[in-house]
Amino acid sequence: MKTILITGINGFLGSNLAKRLSKDNIIIGTEYKLENLARIAGCNFKVYEADKEAYEKLFSENKVDIIIHTATFYDRNGEDFLQLFESNLKSPFYLLDLAIKNKVEMFINTDSALERFTSGYSLSKKQLVDWLKFRSNEIKTVNMQLEHFYGPGTNSTNFITAMITRLLKNEPKIDLTRGEQKRDFVYYEDVLDAFELIIESKDKLDNYFNHFEVGTGELMAIKDLMNLLKELTGSKSILNYGAIPYRDNELMISKSDNEAIMKLGWKPNTKISEGLVKTIEGIKQCDI
Repeated sequence: MKTILITGINGFLGSNLAKRLSKDNIIIGTEYKLENLARIAGCNFKVYEADKEAYEKLFSENKVDIIIHTATFYDRNGEDFLQLFESNLKSPFYLLDLAIKNKVEMFINTDSALERFTSGYSLSKKQLVDWLKFRSNEIKTVNMQLEHFYGPGTNSTNFITAMITRLLKNEPKIDLTRGEQKRDFVYYEDVLDAFELIIESKDKLDNYFNHFEVGTGELMAIKDLMNLLKELTGSKSILNYGAIPYRDNELMISKSDNEAIMKLGWKPNTKISEGLVKTIEGIKQCDI
C-alpha cells in the first residue's frame, strides 16, 4: 500500500479521489481550514492544515509516497493577487520542496485548461507548472490538465451545476453570453479513472516532467449545452443569449489533446447526455 497525500482533500475532486484511492492506499490530506470537512465525514483520513508548520509536522509523522495536489484558490469573487499567490503558488511550492527533501516518489499536479492570461487564477496555475518543469529533475512530476469536469456534488460555482440549479428553480430569465465558446466537458468519474491510471502507471513514466490532458476530445458550444440542459430539466426559464459580454481574453475553443493519456489505456466512458442526467438527478436530491 502507498501513502498518498491529497491537498484540498475536502474539495469535490480531492474528496472523491480520496474515497476512490483509499481502497488500496493509505490516504492523508491537507485543507486550508479544518472546521468543515463535510465531504469526507466518516472517513478515516488524517487531515492537516495547509501551512508551513503543519506541512513539516505531516512529513515528520508520515512517509509519503505520492502527492496529488488538487487544492486551488479561484479569483471569481475579486480576491486580490496576493491571496492567489499565497494559495496557488507559495503553498504548493513549499510542499514541492518538502516532497523533494523527503524523497516522495511522484508529485501529481491538477492544472487548468484555461489559457495563461485568461485570469489571475489561470496565470497562477501556469506559473506553478513552470516551476514543476524546472524542478522535475529532482522528482517525478505529472501535470494533469483537466478540461471542464462536472458531476453531482460539484461546487455551486461550477458552471454546469450553477446552470442546472437555476433552471430547476425556473428563474424567469437567465442572462448569458452569446454562447459561442466551445468546451470539452468530462464527467468526474472519468477524471478519477485518469488519476488512478497515472498512479498505476507510475513506473512506466519518464523520470522528469509528464503532461497529460484529460478530456473527451469532443467540443460542445455553451449555447448547445444550455439548450440541452433546459430540455433535460424541463425548465421554463428564458435563456437570454447575448445579455453578458465576453470577458477579456475569453477562451473561445478549449479542446484537449488526450492522445498521451489514451495511450496509457484511459478513455472517457460517460457520454455528455448521460452525465448531465446524473448531475441533474443529484441536484434534485438536494434542496434547490
